[in-house]
Amino acid sequence: MFTAFRCFTGECTTYAGEPIHYLLALEFGYPFMFLYVGCYMLVTMGIFNVILAVYVDITMKAAKENDAVNA
Repeated sequence: MFTAFRCFTGECTTYAGEPIHYLLALEFGYPFMFLYVGCYMLVTMGIFNVILAVYVDITMKAAKENDAVNA
């Protein structure tokens, strides 16, 4: 689980410095790589979506409060 976390956050190497993506592609083939890339994109886009939703929500609340004060 920790290795998956490290790969999703950018540090995806072994202790020797070899890229894990390359080693897994050699071991399991390209279907694994397509699955990994799909999962990576889903997680990345999901996290960005949550961050953007929080930002929009805070902005909308501030706009409503501003309208209530000005009315």
